[in-house]
Amino acid sequence: MPSNRPVIKIIIGGLVLLFSASHVAAAGLATLFTTPEEREIINSNRYRSEDGKAKPVVVEDVVTAPVPVMNQTEITREYNISGITISSDGPHTVWINATAYEDGEELEDKSRIKVMVGDEIRVRITAPDGKNYYSTSGETLEVTYFANLGS
Repeated sequence: MPSNRPVIKIIIGGLVLLFSASHVAAAGLATLFTTPEEREIINSNRYRSEDGKAKPVVVEDVVTAPVPVMNQTEITREYNISGITISSDGPHTVWINATAYEDGEELEDKSRIKVMVGDEIRVRITAPDGKNYYSTSGETLEVTYFANLGS
């Protein structure tokens, strides 16, 4: 005849766990969060020393490397977009200040050109500092950026 001992051990173990869990909950130890009033007391006492005065906040001196001063100048250029040609089998062309540039080329100041084809055909000029300027045919575009002296 099979023994019922393993079943009895499982039942007794379960009762012990159930009793201990209810005992802990009854003692209030299962509460993780505090009330707002208790939290305020904890926060107000956190930075006090034993004599009741607030502990001084120590700020460590941060040593930073000297920052090199770069002489920069603001550069403003005007670009007259006199025409944009869209090609189906080659690069698009844009006329800026009466000079033809292909899509992706650089201007003399290292600005990049991108012809944007969509509902409206526009040209995007990306200045050397990364700012983008947009214009369409027949408009004059003013591009302003900072450049290091000597470059």
